[in-house]
Amino acid sequence: MRVAAAALALCVCGAEGGLAASPNPTISPEEAHAGCLRTDLRAYMISLGSALWFNMDLVAAQIAKRNELDVNGRTAHRRIDINARVPRHTEPIDITLTLASPAPNDQVVSIAISLPDSPDLARTETEYDKTYLYDVVSVVLGNRCPNLDKMTLYRFYENGIKPREVAKIESEQHGSFAQSKRTIDTGKVPFCGASFSLHSVFEWYGPPDVPSRFLPRGPISGVSTITIE
Repeated sequence: MRVAAAALALCVCGAEGGLAASPNPTISPEEAHAGCLRTDLRAYMISLGSALWFNMDLVAAQIAKRNELDVNGRTAHRRIDINARVPRHTEPIDITLTLASPAPNDQVVSIAISLPDSPDLARTETEYDKTYLYDVVSVVLGNRCPNLDKMTLYRFYENGIKPREVAKIESEQHGSFAQSKRTIDTGKVPFCGASFSLHSVFEWYGPPDVPSRFLPRGPISGVSTITIE
């Protein structure tokens, strides 16, 4: 079941994790823009479903397990992974939300986002648009930052996030081959009543002194995660 625009109203019910969906809901502007940070799970799903496409069947299975305990009596599943897309686009956006602990508590305390293209490679408005940074962050912040516009967000990333990036390169030798890893971290940077942090990892076969301009586009693996808390 695909979810998008005003096509979903959710009720997250009790400790059993039951889920109900109305096929013809009436979603108010307040519900659509409630945002995701430090709101409950129902508000998160309504806000997300009002702006992005995702497979609700896959998400519902995770929601149903959110209050299960592990064998030591601790909550086992407080993270929910969502593979979303901007309507009419195919590039995947990975979103991981973390619920408060201990259970039952459906407040969303952090959201981790991996975009199709890293904003670190963007400089112009058009390049930032292609990352979908605004499409996702505007949903996450919602009414917490009601007057947020694209250029304000892009300038925050360009002038607030990028200058705080600290890179570290490690390398291991495996016989005649070297395997190298470059990590980038920023720490928490305040913006619009929330804190943003970046963690990136790029790994490649080769020496650690590969020119940095090659790393974002040609590593054996690479992921950049923006966490909003």
